[in-house]
Amino acid sequence: MALKSWLDQTLLQRFIESIYWRIIGLSNDANRAERGRYGEWLSCRFLKGKGYYVLFANWRNPKDRRDEIDLICKDKEVLVFVEVRARSTSSLVSGYDSLTPRKRRALLRACKSYLNQRKQRPKHFRLDIIEVDLPAGTEGKPEIFHHENIALFPHRFH
Repeated sequence: MALKSWLDQTLLQRFIESIYWRIIGLSNDANRAERGRYGEWLSCRFLKGKGYYVLFANWRNPKDRRDEIDLICKDKEVLVFVEVRARSTSSLVSGYDSLTPRKRRALLRACKSYLNQRKQRPKHFRLDIIEVDLPAGTEGKPEIFHHENIALFPHRFH
């Protein structure tokens, strides 16, 4: 019962956040976690606008909760794993370049876990990265950059 209560509370919190972000935007004093959730929310809206179908947001491996994928979508017949990198426009490194070898290994492990848990493995799948550049303060709008089909999976894996 505690898990259901926690899920209901989390869903309600996300719903309230989405209404707030739609009307007001991100607050100036937002912490790192809130900026990340805002970036994922913007990315989800962006992908839906491109015709993607969002299957999961913040998917976690039930056997190892460290394995997490920001968004899992369908682009026609292709399963798309999406890593969202929300960063300040003043960051020295772009969201794409911030993907370290360690993070790539973690993403590969999470994607493999997801694929292995499915009854039928999809014929085509890929990794996309979405960079969300958040302005420092209320000036300007966030910019979104979509990098499709990032090399992550070994050739023998497909």
